[in-house]
Amino acid sequence: MDKKTIQMIKGIAILIMLAHHFIVFSFSELPHGVMVFGAACKICVAIYAVLSGYGYFFAREKTVRYALKKSWGLLQIYWLQLFTLFIPAAMVGGWKLTPAKMIIQLFGLLPNLNWFAWYVFFYIFCMLVMPVLCKYQVFRFKPLVNLGMMFFIPYIFEVVLHMIQNYEANTILHDLYSCFLYFPCFLIGYWMAENHIVEKSKQIKWMHNSGICLIGIIAIFSMRIVVNSIAGFLLDVIYVPVMICCLANLFEKKRYKKVSTVLNILGKYSTEMWFFHAVFFSTYVRDWFQPILKLVSWSPLMFVWLVLLSLLGAVVYKKVLDGLRSSVEFVKRSL
Repeated sequence: MDKKTIQMIKGIAILIMLAHHFIVFSFSELPHGVMVFGAACKICVAIYAVLSGYGYFFAREKTVRYALKKSWGLLQIYWLQLFTLFIPAAMVGGWKLTPAKMIIQLFGLLPNLNWFAWYVFFYIFCMLVMPVLCKYQVFRFKPLVNLGMMFFIPYIFEVVLHMIQNYEANTILHDLYSCFLYFPCFLIGYWMAENHIVEKSKQIKWMHNSGICLIGIIAIFSMRIVVNSIAGFLLDVIYVPVMICCLANLFEKKRYKKVSTVLNILGKYSTEMWFFHAVFFSTYVRDWFQPILKLVSWSPLMFVWLVLLSLLGAVVYKKVLDGLRSSVEFVKRSL
């Protein structure tokens, strides 16, 4: 996949994420069918995980230094919003800051003020584990053997953690469980890049048909509604690669200029949007921002309004962060 296609898929993913939260934390009574679709939209997390693994394969050096660099980049985006929005709003609302709570918030551990920040610790987990796996060439076997290992080794850890009594009450165990739940998705993204799966999908004749690609995407959502996991094994690890192949073929065969432009913009700011849109849902800070969202009452328009507000907030925060980074670089050069 080229960078533009990946960007567009990220744009799709953030729209799915916003739809998931908008429907699940509904502001009005919605039809049952819409609620079911909203629950299925949780597939968005797996899409990001697969894309993260896909991108990691192309890293020049799969080292701890690279892992820390990538983690630091994500933390900067998260921390800027955390310290200027979520912590101030929480403290005004009566939340007490302690050293332990600060550590939990800094790394998006659960429970966090930004309800959707848990991907922070998952991403750091992936970045720190992958250099070890790559150094010792854990996945050095034939593609299908590697695929099986990527599916089931994390699943074994997930099952072991699940067997620990009251693991949900322990922050570290609960967070590790979430990591192992989605780690196969990250690994399958790496595997897809290594084995050129998207490129090979383009050789399938029926994948050249846009209509069939759309049907494939609809079928994925339908299957996820029916069954999203088996015995705790998340089936998104199977659904998402197929979905990404369909989207990649759809986008690379036909470029709809206006749609491409919108999706590219959303993809560019998707990480910032991920963190920022939590202001409309998370405890404390939602009291400040929900009234703005509720200026629009009709649900479909309210969702569009949510997308626009989230994009606006993301753009502002990205500009601020870019400015801060430039200032730091200027100071470094001046010394």
